[in-house]
Amino acid sequence: MVSKKFLAGIAAVFCAASVHAAPVALSSSLSLDNYLTTGLSQNLQVDVNSLLAGSGLSRASIMSGSLTVFGYSAADYGLSSSVKQLNYSVDRTTTDCNKQGKCKVVKDNFHVKQFNAKYSDNVVDQMEVRTGAASGSDSVDEHIVSNTDSGQIEDKKKRTGSENGGYNYFFNQDINQYDAYRGDLSVELTLDALALNDLVADGILNLTIKSLLGQFNITDVRLDFVAQEAVPPADVPVPTSLLLTGLGLIALATVRRRKA
Repeated sequence: MVSKKFLAGIAAVFCAASVHAAPVALSSSLSLDNYLTTGLSQNLQVDVNSLLAGSGLSRASIMSGSLTVFGYSAADYGLSSSVKQLNYSVDRTTTDCNKQGKCKVVKDNFHVKQFNAKYSDNVVDQMEVRTGAASGSDSVDEHIVSNTDSGQIEDKKKRTGSENGGYNYFFNQDINQYDAYRGDLSVELTLDALALNDLVADGILNLTIKSLLGQFNITDVRLDFVAQEAVPPADVPVPTSLLLTGLGLIALATVRRRKA
């Protein structure tokens, strides 16, 4: 009986298997500064045709990929309550001495107008990204609270009847409180079959970014993908003697099976 291993070797000579090149990881990105507010959306495209051509690859070689969208929401402050005004006076007494050591007590009076205001952005901004049949969203998670205290003397007048040279100071003071949500946004999606088909069809990935709530800027879009080009099978020359021997043995095995 003819060896099965030998026959398998003969078959392998005639049927060269398809070979694949090593996978190649590629990335394409867009730098943006696009502003969105609640309910607004923007359609974008990532074109990888030039990138593929520069790497000697075809669109059909794209096997998998992922899309990442980055955004940033700055605080969008608004006055959350009416400005409150508080008026009060403060006396300050100091001792002023000359070179001869003669001293006098000087009494100054500060008339203060204090303005208190609160500014806030209580909207938790939310970004949504869609491509193919996949979607994902992200919300800001940085909550900040801060205060400022500033002011300046608006006027200074000689104190009436003050023999020691005291003054009336008129001072405006602003105390502001800030309370807001802000921060980075990012959504990462794995390309599903629909998105991959869209990308392979023309080398362009379509996506939509929407503000579900609040305001933010789209800053970056990045497409990472893996491509692997199939290498056509090479023609393998078959020695004539090996071919004849193989065919002869196959025929002999067939005859023996018939006689049996």
